[in-house]
Amino acid sequence: MQSELTARLDCLLVVADESLFERIREVLTAWHLHFERVTDMGALPKVEHGYCRVVVIERCRGMRLYLERLRAVGAVPVVLGAPGPDVTPDIECVLRPSELIASVFRAQGRLMGLETGSATRINQFAQVIAEQFALPELVQVAMAKTRELCEAEGASLLLIEPSTGGLYIDTVAGGGGDALERILLPRGKGIAGHVAIEGRARLVEDAQTCPEFDRSADRQSGFMTGSIVAAPLVLGGDVLGVLMAVRSTSLPPFAPVHLERLVQLAPHVAIAVHNAQITNALRTSQSQVIEANVGLEKKVKERTEQITRAKQEWERTFDAIDAPIALLEGYVIRRTNQAYARRVGMQVREIPGKKCFEVFAQRESPCPACPLFKGRGHALDAELETPDRRTGRNEFYRFHGYWLSDDQADPTVVVTYHDITQAHVLEDKLRESERLAAVGQLASGAAHEINNPLGFVTSNLRTLRGLVDEMRAPIGVFADARLMAKERRVDDLMSLLSTSEEPDFQPLDDGLEMIDESLDGARRVGDIVKGLRELSRLEIGKREPANVNASVTRVVRAELGEAANVTVQLDARAMADIPPLQLDQVLGHVLRNARQATARKEKVLVRTTQTEDGFVLIQVKDEGQGIARENVRRVFEPFFTTRGVGKGIGLGLTAAYGIVKRVGGDIEASSEGPGQGALFTIRLPVAEVAALADVA
Repeated sequence: MQSELTARLDCLLVVADESLFERIREVLTAWHLHFERVTDMGALPKVEHGYCRVVVIERCRGMRLYLERLRAVGAVPVVLGAPGPDVTPDIECVLRPSELIASVFRAQGRLMGLETGSATRINQFAQVIAEQFALPELVQVAMAKTRELCEAEGASLLLIEPSTGGLYIDTVAGGGGDALERILLPRGKGIAGHVAIEGRARLVEDAQTCPEFDRSADRQSGFMTGSIVAAPLVLGGDVLGVLMAVRSTSLPPFAPVHLERLVQLAPHVAIAVHNAQITNALRTSQSQVIEANVGLEKKVKERTEQITRAKQEWERTFDAIDAPIALLEGYVIRRTNQAYARRVGMQVREIPGKKCFEVFAQRESPCPACPLFKGRGHALDAELETPDRRTGRNEFYRFHGYWLSDDQADPTVVVTYHDITQAHVLEDKLRESERLAAVGQLASGAAHEINNPLGFVTSNLRTLRGLVDEMRAPIGVFADARLMAKERRVDDLMSLLSTSEEPDFQPLDDGLEMIDESLDGARRVGDIVKGLRELSRLEIGKREPANVNASVTRVVRAELGEAANVTVQLDARAMADIPPLQLDQVLGHVLRNARQATARKEKVLVRTTQTEDGFVLIQVKDEGQGIARENVRRVFEPFFTTRGVGKGIGLGLTAAYGIVKRVGGDIEASSEGPGQGALFTIRLPVAEVAALADVA
């Protein structure tokens, strides 16, 4: 028998402190028994899940309640300590660990010694109960099997109300239960309430003398309760409810064996109740999901109809726009409006999937000015020149887009095309008109500037002609005197000289002065012609980047020398997109203007910087005579000068303005007025080359 018990003891659970556990370990190890040390609360789930049944416990406070919880889940406890009122006689107690083995074997024998018929019936009842998944049917079956197992007149299954913690009964089997309606017991009310709170089974031999008994059910049903057995339904350490059986006062009270049977059945009922509650919750959730799906499908249908209407409205709106619009993914067209289809001469449904440059521009590769290849971060704005399918003439469109996605590989963008062909025609006409006006202004200015020196050159030539005529007589006398001297006609010579007037050399001096003035006038005309020739050079030629710092250093030395009043700050680190010789020419005109404005050696500052938007700045600031505010906007006009007649022709800044504008830059002048100096700012585009090294 001992060897059979040892084979049945797969594992023991030990609840004890460290010192006592070491003594218990020695005893159990000597008998080759498997054991595991656990906490008091850790033993309950292991027993409940069938890990083991025998639990060795060190006596502690609250022993009675803990033993009842162990028995409620089907454990057979063995207590290390003296028997007491908190330990029932049917529980093994030992005083020393050395006596533990015998008590363990007796506890296991007690498990094996259960009534064969009762154990078989409990297993059969558990099987029937486990097959019930609907809670009402489960309650009915559990109450019926409880009455049969405990030989009771009535039975009830009370479940915990989660919101209040009380117990509720929907129905009672036998014992006058037909007269009872749904009963809700407050938390801790009645025998069942105490069993639920304490979590331990209980046998009440005489309910009428028990102070905890609630007589309200008896008053409703007319049943006189005599004896009660109740066991908590414990699962995972939580109490789900109470399984209870009753006998009337006319029958003998329940015996401990009935309580033991109820305790053995309770775990199976607890599992079945838990499963039924989960199933009920799942069915409720499923019903709610189905109901929600029906509502969701209705909402989806309504929303789909709204989206469809909105899509149609947007499509009609886009089609009503006269400008071509396209949705592009990279260069691939995904959708267009009717205006786009009319422009390319295709049906709307034929366009998606094709490349935009193939359809709109009739090209085999992307348009040179298209900004899409630059990716995100660049402005989607450009001007495109495309051939018209109908006329064959080139048309101009303003390309403007808006990013819809952050995908760098295939960016999605909405593009609009605005026809600016007519605007180009008008701009060309306006440009031609402005050119003719500029030519007229230039011709008028040139005529005025040339007429001034030409006038006094002509006047001087007329005066010189008169002087030449006046000199004919003296020259004739000189010729006659020369002939008389050659022929040795002394008397005639003396007579001629005595009758001739004293020669006047002043006209000769006047003539020389007139010749000098005429030469100066001719030089001035030559300068004007040179300036006009410079302005006529509209072609830029081959564009080469210029080292701005090097050009500034070179021109400053040429125009201003090594003067102490000149300060140069070279902060630019980028090349400018302008031919170096043309940059030198621009700087020469601006620096020459600064040199002429600072006759008294006022300071001149020349500085180079660069901006974040891709431009190089050259600033020339002087502390010279300044410019009147009304003349600041005229300094770049042809032949405008503030230095007076003969001191400048007014074409240097005009030439500088033309060169800077032709390379896509800008030049500005500012001054606070006479005596406040002037600031000239040259703005040039950065060339796409490497950054500059420091210029010595």
